[in-house]
Amino acid sequence: MDIENIKVLISEEELDNKIRELGKNITQHYKPMTDEIVAICVLKGSINFFSDLVKRIDMNVFYNFIQVSSYSGTNTTGKIKVKSWLEESLEGKHVLIVEDIVDTGNTLKYVIKYIERQKPASIEVASIVVKDVHEHGIDVKFPGFTIGDYFIIGYGLDYDQSYRNIPFIGYVE
Repeated sequence: MDIENIKVLISEEELDNKIRELGKNITQHYKPMTDEIVAICVLKGSINFFSDLVKRIDMNVFYNFIQVSSYSGTNTTGKIKVKSWLEESLEGKHVLIVEDIVDTGNTLKYVIKYIERQKPASIEVASIVVKDVHEHGIDVKFPGFTIGDYFIIGYGLDYDQSYRNIPFIGYVE
């Protein structure tokens, strides 16, 4: 893939504006219930979104990280690979899962089921991108952008571990 062929789908400015809005919405949602949440970053793709988002949430945010994947290259494998998992208890805590993209929803469903077993007070999902081509059945409480059937890269999203550091979300025609 040649970087000159990458088309901008969501600009750096659009990302920044949306993340400010999401941070405000998340704060307004949780403030009546609690003064702290546990934000779980789904690595590796969500790291940029997570980092920018938690700075915009006006409350105490405990960080947690998991690494799961179902992709190889541009295709989903259908199998969830767990590389690292949570060590702290989530019982009675308000949990916000921060995801880069909701596509088929298989990875996120796996993560949600695991977290539910720990009996948190609540589980919500924030995702910077939600694809509208699959009926994934996941309630993304805090969606960023809805897109069609693009294979996207940049802003943490990769193609075989490359192009994560592009500051916008793009695609190749």
